[in-house]
Amino acid sequence: MSTQPPSDTPEAQPAGEQTGDVQLQRRICIPSPGEIIISSLTGNSYVMGNRIGEGNFSYVHQCIDDWDNRLAAKILKPLGRTYEVVKEKATAEMKTLFALRHPYVTYLFDAFEYKDTFYIIQEKCDFPIDTFFTWKDTNLWLWVRPVARCLLQALHFLHLNGFVHQDVHSGNVLSATVQDELMPHGNQVVVFKLGDLGVSKLLADVSLSNTRANWTLPPEIYDAAEFGRVDHRVDIYHAALLLLQIAYSRELRFTKEQVMDGVPRKLAEQIPGPLGSALGRALRRHVASRTSDAMALWRDLRNIEESPKSLMLWSKSLNVLPAVGGDPE
Repeated sequence: MSTQPPSDTPEAQPAGEQTGDVQLQRRICIPSPGEIIISSLTGNSYVMGNRIGEGNFSYVHQCIDDWDNRLAAKILKPLGRTYEVVKEKATAEMKTLFALRHPYVTYLFDAFEYKDTFYIIQEKCDFPIDTFFTWKDTNLWLWVRPVARCLLQALHFLHLNGFVHQDVHSGNVLSATVQDELMPHGNQVVVFKLGDLGVSKLLADVSLSNTRANWTLPPEIYDAAEFGRVDHRVDIYHAALLLLQIAYSRELRFTKEQVMDGVPRKLAEQIPGPLGSALGRALRRHVASRTSDAMALWRDLRNIEESPKSLMLWSKSLNVLPAVGGDPE
């Protein structure tokens, strides 16, 4: 979910329900700060806060429930669709989220319809990984292993259940803190969560036309005949691409030509030791030659030393590398 600062102005948008020859107009009502929303599923009430994000298909508001949990309410946009179409999409997403509850997936607390508006209530995370790239003078490669352990467990769970996320990127992997109940204002534990499962698909439904971030497209999207059909290994490529950016301590964007030429893999192979080798295998252009699954990638990464001298020396040379996304050769 993106965190673009939107307006907090309450709004209502129409979504029609066709019944025979009669068009019943229903209005999607965006809540105002302080408004109380009641779940028809759990009976919990939620005090809505300001809007904190907006994606292509939803608004996100902060909220607090009866248990004093600080949460995020995802509110589906109608986008000119009929009420029934919006309801069908909401129901499908809710079923997916309930089926894929996992410690390293943003936790689903509740999902319901309230006044013709569809709400998905999830844990509120602190910030997406792309915030890392705004930090100055930080050796982010130290974060590769902690992020990988959480992210790859989540992907392994999705794949075991027949799902493919297909849109893993730095905006969809989030930092979250676990509160200490005895000392709620003291030090907290940081974990990483995979979010935005709204575009996740069953493996049988994954296709070239599915929704994905344009800047993360792997080679098989551009040329399936050459590089192989799209399957769960699109998530392996995306995860490795994210870890590559963390290793380089910067956001990397690649053109179609650079992706087709294997520039991400070439950049990975410049990293010394097992980290470079592991990411290089996961970023291979041909699907059949790529790291087979999330657990295999983790096995390649788990023995990375915390602060190997070779990586320390390599990280000091990053300021002389080519421009972001540039071909190293």
